[in-house]
Amino acid sequence: MSLLLPIIVLLIATLIFVPLTKRYASSTVLGYLIAGLLLSTSVLGLIEEPLLIEQLLSLGMMSVMFFLGFSFRPVQLWLERKRILRNSGLQLIIITPILIAICFLLFKKLLTSIILGCAFAFSAVALVQQFLQQKQQLNAHLGQMSLATLQFQALFAVILIAMFPLLEDTASTRHGVAYFAAIIATISGLFLSSRYLVRPAFRFLAHKNSIHLIPLLSLLVVLSVILIMDILNIHSLIGAFLAGVLLAETEFKAEIERIILPFKDALIGLFFLAIGLGISLEPLSQTSLFIVTCILALVLIKAIVIAAVSYYQQRDTKLSMLVAITLAQSGELSFILLKLAENESLLTTPLLQSSLLVIFGSMLLTPPLYWLLNSKILPRFHQNNMATNEIDIPQHPIVIVGFGRFGQVVARALHAQGKQFSVIDSNQPNADFIEQYGHRFMDADVTQVENLRAAGIEYCTLLILAIDDVEDSMNLARHLRLNYPDLTIFIRARDRHHAHLINSLGIPNIWRETYASSLNMAMQALVKTGISSDEAQAQIELFKQEDEQLLMQQHYLSQEQDIVESYPSAIAELQYLFENTKTFSPNRMKHEQNTQTDANSPNQTS
Repeated sequence: MSLLLPIIVLLIATLIFVPLTKRYASSTVLGYLIAGLLLSTSVLGLIEEPLLIEQLLSLGMMSVMFFLGFSFRPVQLWLERKRILRNSGLQLIIITPILIAICFLLFKKLLTSIILGCAFAFSAVALVQQFLQQKQQLNAHLGQMSLATLQFQALFAVILIAMFPLLEDTASTRHGVAYFAAIIATISGLFLSSRYLVRPAFRFLAHKNSIHLIPLLSLLVVLSVILIMDILNIHSLIGAFLAGVLLAETEFKAEIERIILPFKDALIGLFFLAIGLGISLEPLSQTSLFIVTCILALVLIKAIVIAAVSYYQQRDTKLSMLVAITLAQSGELSFILLKLAENESLLTTPLLQSSLLVIFGSMLLTPPLYWLLNSKILPRFHQNNMATNEIDIPQHPIVIVGFGRFGQVVARALHAQGKQFSVIDSNQPNADFIEQYGHRFMDADVTQVENLRAAGIEYCTLLILAIDDVEDSMNLARHLRLNYPDLTIFIRARDRHHAHLINSLGIPNIWRETYASSLNMAMQALVKTGISSDEAQAQIELFKQEDEQLLMQQHYLSQEQDIVESYPSAIAELQYLFENTKTFSPNRMKHEQNTQTDANSPNQTS
């Protein structure tokens, strides 16, 4: 009963502060942290129950590790291991020793420096995911690179958690080769159980029409794994992580995700709330200059290393800078490692409190730094390029809106015929390589009218609308019909329903996805440029033959080496296709037709 009032106060404060902070940070994570800090003994002192804080922290840490395991992709991580090691692994290998060396210079203790350096090297998982989702960048190259790095860091964090009992100064009595043997045997046993026990159990419920019991079975799996870990004296956080992995690897992952997703933010929020309640502002009042300097140094060091490694791998300045700012902070993995170190008597309380403030400060810097870079620095950086591109607008009468799998095929077919075009898309930042072939690329939101004008819609005679989102497609098509009634629009429809909606706007040129229809659209686009129907059809057929040959070449290449190594991203493969797409001149067309005619005619002797 004594804990009931603090819990109510905690809930009320969370409901007030989290929405307010989300408006500033685009993330609920900072809202929970600030709410906990305001309620702590350092500020308002409304929550002073150590037992409540400890229970919230334990539950929050378990929740964080479980959801990290549930979002973990071991198969994908293995398939892309070479690319991830070159990018994410190299970042961690460089950042960690630098931070360890700085900590050693400050504190003169090797073990303490190793713990702090490893903890500060990790980025904030939940903050970055929520931030990228709010910016609609999760599926973009920026989001995919960031998520791959976070997954690699999560795996490395689990390894470090497993190694804590082996440290010589630990308060735990578990150590030695037997401990590692127990971990390996347990993980092997769990995955065998997943294949021969857990998955059959889920199938049994589905076969007996008892889908409503899946939440109970999932809870049983989680609790059983944690109990096994506890019996074997293996940290329960590893058990929570492995339980998430096991549930994610079942055929019923989508059903499980539908059940647990509504609780994800709240459970992870409990962790940050407990961290905020445990943060003391006393070190800030005593050594404020030192802590602020550490925050700035941490963000600067991580940003420089991440940007340098990303640029070395991608050769893209904008993407490298955005990835660097996105991952430059520390986060929940850092908090967890430091709290474990304190529990094992490896860190003193004053040093822990100072470290928590440094991590908190680095997280607070992420939203304003991203805004500053994306809104102020990068636009000026590309201002000259944009000015040059505006001069070329009249030369590109074809505009392709959306550069996904559909728009790319159309663009390649037009490129093969030597036709110039402009592309506008916000989810393919690395596609600007097409500008070296005389085309134009704009990394911009296609739903904004001013971006369409910047792409040259006023001079456009043919607009190819190939975006994937049905609602955005309809809104844009409606705007174009109202404001540009004479503009010829070729539009891609996702399905029959989408096609019916487009037809209701009076747009007759509709192609349902994907490869065959995009080629047909490209053929009609060629006709629109003045080529006869027969010639356009012949050119598209020749393009299809060339594309089949490229596909066979890629097939043979994938047999000789890892396909992920050859094309580490979809953009890399597209760049390869553009480089190897042959431009068909009229003379070559006649030569191809004459060659085919000679081959089909009987041999004649003079």
